[in-house]
Amino acid sequence: MQLPALHRPQHHLCFFRLDSQFYLTLLTTAPADTISLPDAQLSLLSQLNEVDRQQLEQLCAKQLPASIALTIHGRRWQCHLAPVENNHWLVSADIAQHQQQDTLGISEWQLQQTWAQTTSPSLAACLPDLVDLLMTEQRANRVVLWRHYATEEILRPLYSQGLPFDLEPVKAQRRYLRTLQQRGGLSYSHCAHQPLLSAFTYLAGDGIVHRLDIPLLIEQQLVGVLSLEYVQTRAPVTPSDMQFVAAIAARLAELITYTKPLIPEQNIKIDIEQFTPLLLRHTGQDFFNQLCMQLANKCQAEGALVGLLSRQQQEVHAVACALQGELQPPFSYHLTGTPCYCCLQQTKSILIYHHSVSELFPDDVILQKHNMQGYIGLTITDQDQQPIGILALLFKQPLQDASQIQLLLEQLAHRMSAELLRRQDQEALKVAAVAFETQESLFITDHQMRIQQVNHAFMQMSGYDSDTLLGRSALRLRIDDDEHASTEHITESLAQHQRWQGEQTLLRNNGESLPVNVHLSQVKDKLGVIHHICALEDLSAHKAANLQIEKMAYFDELTGLHNRRYMVKHINLTVAQAESDASRGALLLLDLDDFKNINDSLGYAIGDQLLIQVAERLNLFITHIDGASLARIASDEFVLLVPGLGHGYTSAKTRAEQIAHGLLEQFSLPFEQNKLRLHLSASIGISLFPNTQFAHDEYLRQADTANHIAKQVAPGSHVFFSQEMADEIQERLQISNDLQQALTNQEFSLHFQPQQRVSDNQPVGVEALLRWQPEGKNSISPSIFIPIAEETSLICDIGAWVLNTACAHFQRWHEAAIDVGCLSVNISARQFHSPQFLTQLSQLLQQYPSCRHRLILEVTEGVFLENLTDSRSRMAQIKALGIKISIDDFGTGYSSFAYLRELPADELKLDRSFVQYIDKRPQDKAIIACLLDLARTLNMDVVAEGIETTQQLATLNELNCPSYQGYLRARPMPAEQLLLWLQGIRD
Repeated sequence: MQLPALHRPQHHLCFFRLDSQFYLTLLTTAPADTISLPDAQLSLLSQLNEVDRQQLEQLCAKQLPASIALTIHGRRWQCHLAPVENNHWLVSADIAQHQQQDTLGISEWQLQQTWAQTTSPSLAACLPDLVDLLMTEQRANRVVLWRHYATEEILRPLYSQGLPFDLEPVKAQRRYLRTLQQRGGLSYSHCAHQPLLSAFTYLAGDGIVHRLDIPLLIEQQLVGVLSLEYVQTRAPVTPSDMQFVAAIAARLAELITYTKPLIPEQNIKIDIEQFTPLLLRHTGQDFFNQLCMQLANKCQAEGALVGLLSRQQQEVHAVACALQGELQPPFSYHLTGTPCYCCLQQTKSILIYHHSVSELFPDDVILQKHNMQGYIGLTITDQDQQPIGILALLFKQPLQDASQIQLLLEQLAHRMSAELLRRQDQEALKVAAVAFETQESLFITDHQMRIQQVNHAFMQMSGYDSDTLLGRSALRLRIDDDEHASTEHITESLAQHQRWQGEQTLLRNNGESLPVNVHLSQVKDKLGVIHHICALEDLSAHKAANLQIEKMAYFDELTGLHNRRYMVKHINLTVAQAESDASRGALLLLDLDDFKNINDSLGYAIGDQLLIQVAERLNLFITHIDGASLARIASDEFVLLVPGLGHGYTSAKTRAEQIAHGLLEQFSLPFEQNKLRLHLSASIGISLFPNTQFAHDEYLRQADTANHIAKQVAPGSHVFFSQEMADEIQERLQISNDLQQALTNQEFSLHFQPQQRVSDNQPVGVEALLRWQPEGKNSISPSIFIPIAEETSLICDIGAWVLNTACAHFQRWHEAAIDVGCLSVNISARQFHSPQFLTQLSQLLQQYPSCRHRLILEVTEGVFLENLTDSRSRMAQIKALGIKISIDDFGTGYSSFAYLRELPADELKLDRSFVQYIDKRPQDKAIIACLLDLARTLNMDVVAEGIETTQQLATLNELNCPSYQGYLRARPMPAEQLLLWLQGIRD
């Protein structure tokens, strides 16, 4: 019986024995007929190309297990060799693949050839090129070289390239290290979830998906680990991949354990071309890492550092630092007491210490720790030549000739500057990204207000998600209304001022409206592209709280109208606005006639309901009056404030009278309450505003007075508070007309009031006071005609006459050897700020030279408070002429101590109202004492005005007040009488 022939398996994996003469013997069944095996009668070497032959010979010479790819008869064999007895090898070969260009194999062979020719390997010299090759061939996103320290059981990163890495050490698990060493390499997918990699906590945060680890072994001892990390799933690791990476790992193992003998410096020769690969291939952190490693190696330096300066230039943040051939983790150090500080302070960009640098800088920790001898520092500047960073090279041995290094650093400076500026921008972007995700609602738009970026706070505020908001016009998120700025106004403001701020109403995703405060700023990036940054503040809670507070503080609980507090405040604002606009308005106070009888007879409940009905009628009436405000200020009193009644008095009065008639008509119909028909009447008092003579709170009092008159004359009528006002206006007009002729008719005269020393009553000066005696009329008080003159330009002419006349008197007295001390003259605000005033003063001193350093100009506080800066400048110019300045009527105005410090005044005059009770009120005495101390501190004289009693004078003497004037010793008097008074005092 014949057995059927067995089917020959179609396999591609064969086992061979390779003898010491490189002859192959097949140990397993032959593969498919389509695959040709090497000729067993010939040496395998003779059947290989030259590259494969050299690789095979080198591997077998090492007598270690290895992998290799060989091309035989057009197919690429993936072979694994294991040494056996008698110098033979067991070979397993996968011969399925057709011949391909084995770039990894060629690269590995070329590397082996290069390494064989290198006599003194250096990690710093070889590492960048090896890592570049790894990243190119294996397409890794990051390569990390770890050094293993067995005693500490940690892995310390020596070098990284690719994704940013903090270079922090890792305490790896023993099981991980043992498994890695046993298997010769570990490939992980989903590596953030791998138990063996749990010590590498940064993997998840950096988004590492795949990782390939190869051990670095020297004599079977683990000296390090080579890690290739990927942010995406990579293709399966092939034997060629593993062989290639393992070959580089073996080379790195040799390099990190190689101790280079210390050779004294011998004329270092460096060419910028040696750095061409670095300058062309790398940027960012990789650039700085490789720069430090290569500079340290090629310049024979112990360490190299690139640092970024802090804003205050007091600290350096190390961007990259290579020390003793290893990259160091990031750190910062203070510049004080270091050669880097000296480098930044000098005008040249490069500073060199050839020897003894650690002795020169004993406080520099790095120099002392490593006993550095030489130092080369380069100040890295931006395009404006402002320092932004520093590069430092540290040397163990003294430097003989640093010219080559200096030239190299000068050539690298521009590129380092560009990289540091880029690093600054990256750091700023990181900070901006953190700041952007704040609790404040923010979004960024392009120049057309289309949203480009939003933060979480704004998404919560608006109710929209980011996908809905991105690309949408920000202006369409607002509700258009008349209360807030329009889209056109916002865009126009941005175009003119590059910013806009104001309140808007946000349309939320659910259709609700939300009041927000919007801050819009326009910015340009370095390319000139316009963006808008928008910050929004939710005002809903603020508005609700304000509404509640306003309702409690400014509204009448019974009627819902505004209350007295609101109306008083509103009157002040409205009158001030009317003064500013030169317009007129009316305040109408309406009081219900005999309303007390209703409360007494029908009860307060009926009275309250009646008041509510009255308020409703009045409120309905004023809806037809623009800008009108209504308030209930007392039990049965209502106030109607109506601005904008025109610019003339007559037209305003006519319109106010029409409104008053309309108000009274509201009471022509009866009020019904609990089936009762009640007839009411009201009386109205009217006050027109503004009037510069009255304070703002005066108008309410005037209307109340007129209301009482109306009730007395005819209840149910209205009365204007206008007759007295008309009389006042007529009187002021007459005085103004008479003032026009007063100078021409020589109706003005000067009186002089002496100023005396408090201690001995000796005269120290006189004040010139203006008097007016119209022809054929009684004299008019200065308090009446001077304010009227100040409203026109007459005050300047009058003031010039007073100055000239007073100085003429003073010059005559001086020529007659009559000493009156100083001469004080009052100056109005209009005269003080007149453009011709300084010229007039200069001419005056030329005409009357005796007045120089004896003339004192008295100005009130209001003169300079309107424009403190301009006033201070003008006062300084006046003092430069030799004229002193006195602050008159101190205590009647703002009485602020702040301006006393700011203004170059020489004298302080205390107003009569400030000192009249000084002998009776301890508080006033204490205030005066403080003012005197302040004046002494500020080197100012003090004159107390209005002293009328000996008790006042005695109190001033007790307080050491320098001078006084008042009716107690001398009233204002003509010049002739003054001379007699002076003679009497001195006799």
